[in-house]
Amino acid sequence: MFRSIKALNVLSSYRAVIFDMDGLLFDTESIARWAWKQALKDHGYIMSDDLYMEFVGRDLSWREKLLKKIYGDNLPFESVTVQRIAIGDERELREGLPMKPGVLDLLYGLSDLGVKIALATGTARTRAIRRLTNAGINQYFPTIVTSEDVAAGKPAPDIFLEASRRLNINPVQCVVFEDSVVGVEAAFQAGMCAIMVPDIEAPSAEIRRLAYRVLDSLEQTRELLAELFGEPIKY
Repeated sequence: MFRSIKALNVLSSYRAVIFDMDGLLFDTESIARWAWKQALKDHGYIMSDDLYMEFVGRDLSWREKLLKKIYGDNLPFESVTVQRIAIGDERELREGLPMKPGVLDLLYGLSDLGVKIALATGTARTRAIRRLTNAGINQYFPTIVTSEDVAAGKPAPDIFLEASRRLNINPVQCVVFEDSVVGVEAAFQAGMCAIMVPDIEAPSAEIRRLAYRVLDSLEQTRELLAELFGEPIKY
């Protein structure tokens, strides 16, 4: 179905890194899963862990179609969404949102090399900016693209292609860090070098083939980035 990217992109001169956010930069999935389950329960619906796994990396319109396919068109999706955002944000602000290990060192190292950085996330812009600001890393992301900016969400390549357009960097010169399967698929379809750092979703053999590398943590990026950018990363 897909051709491998491993031999192709390593020959390119990479100039930019595009990051996903939820599950990659921040440990968001536990709160998000709880909020979706609670909001649906309050409206009379039950969400299993398996169903939530189908949400990972997907945009809101896709989630609406999935839930209505399962529960019927009468499901009040907008009301559920408003509630899950409200209770999720309240818990996030109360408990804090942990940043994933290795994020700060990686951002510092890329910035020191002069590599352009962008964020490509399915999260709404206001919430994305709030999370970056509260974590003290918003200065690293002058370019932010959200699902609000594109017609189709991941696994379509639109969000990554829009990020490369705003960066004024050719897609084949972009490295993408993703935690989700659909994110890796989207990066691959965009012609970019995908690095997967799984969060709650394990990669299949096919996804491992599409990704240039699968890492256990962002703490493992030093040698990889030296390989891709041709210079050692200073941490």
